[in-house]
Amino acid sequence: MITSQSIKQLNSFVVSTDTNKAFKASRASDSDGLKTTHSYYNRIIKQCKKLAQLVAISWLEHEKARQIRQIFLDFKSNDFERQSPTYIYMVDLLTGKKGDLLEPWFPDNSFGAIFDQEEIDYYLIQVKWDTFEGSLQEIPQPSVEQEGPYFIMVLPYPPKPSAENIDLDNPPEELEKWLKSPVNMSDPNQVITDPFPPVPYLPTTCT
Repeated sequence: MITSQSIKQLNSFVVSTDTNKAFKASRASDSDGLKTTHSYYNRIIKQCKKLAQLVAISWLEHEKARQIRQIFLDFKSNDFERQSPTYIYMVDLLTGKKGDLLEPWFPDNSFGAIFDQEEIDYYLIQVKWDTFEGSLQEIPQPSVEQEGPYFIMVLPYPPKPSAENIDLDNPPEELEKWLKSPVNMSDPNQVITDPFPPVPYLPTTCT
């Protein structure tokens, strides 16, 4: 299971190795080992940040944000066939096919996709309303010839924080900067140093 604690450890590894000259040199000469590990962890961290940004944006008082929020609220977990309209809407949101909904905060479709289509097919998506922490769990398959989905991906969607705790529509400068900071999934060299929101009222991790 991947939790916020393990994400913190992964992020510490990615950031420290990215700034370590000796590691960079070994990574450049080892395309199948350290380089691959670094890129894999870095991608997970990016996905966690983008999912957390998506949840935070869905809580804003804006027409597009309300449409994103409705996708989460209408979602039916345990949809093992993955063919219902609500499941497809969620997949479209996570794979960048509903980029217009994020246009007010990320112009020109700059938010992009969180998962590519091949990745998303590995997962059975679930949404939980009573947690700030998501998880990623393997689905045991007794057959040697396994078929997807291979993992259950739980997305946390807790109640929107009250304005007394944090006014998301008039956020402090640090939070607004984090909320709108671009994460480029297609750039393996981009390292995220702030995967977690700077306030405790947003989900800490989403995979």
